[in-house]
Amino acid sequence: MKWYTLKLNNLLPHPNNSSRVNKKKRRGRGAGSGLGKTSGRGHKGLGSRSGGKVRAGFEGGQMPLQQRVPKFGFFSRKNRFTEELRLGILISLNKEEINIEVLKEEDLINQNTTRVKVFKDTESCPKLTLSGISVTSSVKGLIEGAGGKVEI
Repeated sequence: MKWYTLKLNNLLPHPNNSSRVNKKKRRGRGAGSGLGKTSGRGHKGLGSRSGGKVRAGFEGGQMPLQQRVPKFGFFSRKNRFTEELRLGILISLNKEEINIEVLKEEDLINQNTTRVKVFKDTESCPKLTLSGISVTSSVKGLIEGAGGKVEI
């Protein structure tokens, strides 16, 4: 083999690995090819037709497994408009009165959020007044201990 620059139009498989390069099966090219006449599709039926395929999950009219198995779980529609916040985030706002509108202005919750719940993540808390925001019992104890109020 003479030396020349490699280009896409003159690439060849390595001569020692010629056994790995398989020729494409040519269906429907006579009886001697082994794939003549029906071209490996058998006689009649859906699989023999052009464009004939059985969709995924189809079991020949029998009730498919995906529909036979019992369904479980639940997706709450309320959860789409509910968010959870940590108390430390509210403290970092440096505001005494906090409600849902303030949280939306500070971009801490989505604009379509209607319910917010606050969870405890610190041991100390300044005086806060939360209105329209639900809290856990531990957060309520912290806020009221600091002289704040929780109005639901």
